[in-house]
Amino acid sequence: MSEGSDILDFYPREFELDMNGKKQEWEAIVKIPFIDEGRLLQAMERAFSSVVPTHSPLTHRQGKGRKLSEEEQRRNSFGTSLSFSFRPGPPTVYPSSLPGSFPTLFRCQCLMEPYDLPTLDGLHLVQGLCDGVLFGAESSTGFPSLKTIHHHATLGYQGVNIHGSESRNKSMVIHVKNPHGGRKVQDVAGEMIGQRVFIGWPFLQEGKVTAVSDSSFKYEKMEVVQGTPNEVVRSPHPPQGIGLWKSKSENIETYYSKRCGIITGNIDVLVHIVPLKGLSDDSPL
Repeated sequence: MSEGSDILDFYPREFELDMNGKKQEWEAIVKIPFIDEGRLLQAMERAFSSVVPTHSPLTHRQGKGRKLSEEEQRRNSFGTSLSFSFRPGPPTVYPSSLPGSFPTLFRCQCLMEPYDLPTLDGLHLVQGLCDGVLFGAESSTGFPSLKTIHHHATLGYQGVNIHGSESRNKSMVIHVKNPHGGRKVQDVAGEMIGQRVFIGWPFLQEGKVTAVSDSSFKYEKMEVVQGTPNEVVRSPHPPQGIGLWKSKSENIETYYSKRCGIITGNIDVLVHIVPLKGLSDDSPL
């Protein structure tokens, strides 16, 4: 920022913005000069003293006209690796590591210990996936995958809207195939209610199906006769519920179409699911 800086031209105060079809300035491409690595390193070298780490790209020599204090040099070098873990018991007060910038931590129950990072000495690179790695339909929960849903993809103009304006270029659009087409809603409800499923595709989270509904009825499992297994019971929507159901189905279709580039087609059935936080061995389904 100094007017006498050797690299002041790297950081111009006035520059052009290429909006590239965007509406907000923070979305624009900033047109500033490319940085000359050699000049940048030379300017940095003059700011350091002879305590520059040996693995630094800067030359290890006694600098003249040093501009960094001892404390600034210490913060700009590699230190000891630390591990932080939960410590049960009465909380303690952890003083600020940088007073004036970071606050003191009260009720701290964290244990800080030095940690020696493992090295790769003597090991060799193994190409490919390690044994036991799961991917695709078998990948860990929350890891996105296209293997868990029936679909096909096409490249076309969909007007996907991510940052406030629709894309004017082609997007890769996913068309979801309905595996339950032509089935009765009551049959689908009898098969799915009470089951554990994954929601939030493509970032999967486990949930439990509690009900199924269409534009006219809601299907739930109830005990019709005491002592007998639960049966699927159909209940009509209240007058205001029909409008809410249609609005919800349209919002889902629009969201996936315009925000995700996913074509669901007409939504005729909604599956009502509660997310699971945890299960015990005796948890009923």
